[in-house]
Amino acid sequence: MRVIVIGARASLLAQAQTRWVMERLKENWPETEFKIRTVQSKNASESSAAEALRQALGKREVDIAVYSLKHLPTQEVPGIRLVAVTKRVEPREALVGRSAKRLEELPKGAVVGVNSLRRKAQLLAYRPDLSLRDLEGDVDDRLSALGTGEYDAVIIGAASLLRLDLRNRIDQLIDPEILLPAPGQGALGLEVRLGDDWAEELAYSLNHRASNARVSAERAFLQALGAGDECAAGALATLQGDDILILQGVVASPDGRELIRAEIEGDAEEAVELGQDLAQDLLAEGGRELLSVVQAR
Repeated sequence: MRVIVIGARASLLAQAQTRWVMERLKENWPETEFKIRTVQSKNASESSAAEALRQALGKREVDIAVYSLKHLPTQEVPGIRLVAVTKRVEPREALVGRSAKRLEELPKGAVVGVNSLRRKAQLLAYRPDLSLRDLEGDVDDRLSALGTGEYDAVIIGAASLLRLDLRNRIDQLIDPEILLPAPGQGALGLEVRLGDDWAEELAYSLNHRASNARVSAERAFLQALGAGDECAAGALATLQGDDILILQGVVASPDGRELIRAEIEGDAEEAVELGQDLAQDLLAEGGRELLSVVQAR
């Protein structure tokens, strides 16, 4: 019997996510043997981790690769296919505070730890009086940093805390009207090698149609901006009923002083086209100039 090898990063979050995937696959395919292989990357960056997993797929070292979709580059790789998007959990951002427990309660000059230009720009647009400081590392590293007293709060994707059974650490779910998440945040993506029909069938059994539509619109939006995956842009798609998709998008200057938001609505079957159209709308409204500032940094 063939053993299906599932590839994952070494972080606590990546391991927890991959164990969740393996457990669901075992439920669907009880007679199949699965095992997890940890794939190390050259450095701690998310892009390097994704590249390492894709290389492992190409070398047949793993059969299914599991990613946090917000970290999976939108550019496709020849011979590899994203075949499943798991059911999405909470896509919003979470505030974890030391004393103040809400964004509105943070005092002027409060030090807030963030790890992306997207978060920084949108937060500065809402609260320019905050002192935002880069905070890298995995979820446990960022929570530990909060405990040192150097930060008054940190911003972490709520899904990360939920998957690590740290729901109790969420002090506030931040309204998307203030802070739009990264495209794909809260969903997992499963990639396989083209031509590996068995691995594809297994992975596809975890595909959640509604989540896939939402994420497809968001990722198409990001890709159509043409600014790379690390830019001051956010997106969130929701479904109205089963067939109407509403997509919100934002592009901001790094300092948050300029911010352009827009929304589009249409048939969920045309998720990719909606994402592309919204990107073109924002670019035409001045987003191209804002993104060029980011690229020139």
